[in-house]
Amino acid sequence: MDHNVVSPHGSHLLSSFNADWNLSVQELVATESNKKQEAVSGLHQACLEAGLDRGSLVIGFGGGITGDVSGFTAATFLRGISLVLIPTTLLAMVDAAVGGKTGVNLPLPGGQGLGKNLAGAFWQPQAVLIDPLVLSTLSERDLRCGLAECIKHGFIGDPGLLELIHENRDSILAADPLAITDLVERALRVKIGVIEEDERETGGRAALNFGHTFGHGMESVERLELRHGEAVAIGMIAATQCAFELGRVGPEMVDQAREIVQSVGLPHQLPEPVDVHQLMSAMQFDKKTLDGHLRLVLPGDHGVEIVTEVPAQAVESAWAAVGASC
Repeated sequence: MDHNVVSPHGSHLLSSFNADWNLSVQELVATESNKKQEAVSGLHQACLEAGLDRGSLVIGFGGGITGDVSGFTAATFLRGISLVLIPTTLLAMVDAAVGGKTGVNLPLPGGQGLGKNLAGAFWQPQAVLIDPLVLSTLSERDLRCGLAECIKHGFIGDPGLLELIHENRDSILAADPLAITDLVERALRVKIGVIEEDERETGGRAALNFGHTFGHGMESVERLELRHGEAVAIGMIAATQCAFELGRVGPEMVDQAREIVQSVGLPHQLPEPVDVHQLMSAMQFDKKTLDGHLRLVLPGDHGVEIVTEVPAQAVESAWAAVGASC
């Protein structure tokens, strides 16, 4: 259970189980710096002490970090036990809890920060239970972070979703249940459609990483204190700028990406300058890198696709467009 939701929602969840359930509750300090193998090892030990067996169930209750860590725990304890996820953030509802990706971060060589989700497994939950009412206690900053993933889904496969976000942003940021329900349902249609075609990310599922390779580069710089959604928002602008540098899109698409991100209050550039070489070095550890070649998910005339062997100059220009120092 995410330590952030113990107070507002934990007791309500626990009260919904009858006496037939033998529950063992473990709290997780859900931060990127704590999303590591030691957290999973601690949960493995807790599973042993609670007497879990192959017929047992892990329930991940919280945001995306909690889902990733509890999912990896379920995937690896006794070589895999059942998993149910109950996401409590907008980002987890529309993205992290759906699709079967689990994982933890690893420290990058040379003290370059954390590499996102470099240890993990594909492990599908038995169910994902989504209740928009829990978002009433979520901060506006976290709601905005969830909107970043919704914007991503709009660029990938549903341009009308961008219009829905623009027209309903005030209701969404006020956590209006009806607005949230429409948003989550629309965004999930895009993600589920992609996953059904490519569950293990051997091809088209990589489109869901639009903005993430740049975003993970920023997240490796811990002093920036960027949330995942904020880094993805900036990363989508950088990726669109990179596509422009390669002649894949016109300047109007770069403007569109920047405008939709800014319109919902997400950052459109780095909070402080970071050396471009540090950022590019971190990108080399991204999971989409293959045989030493960086592969980026970039927009084009027909949605987004993986582009291989992107020239370094184009990537540097993309970073410069969001405030990196060259």
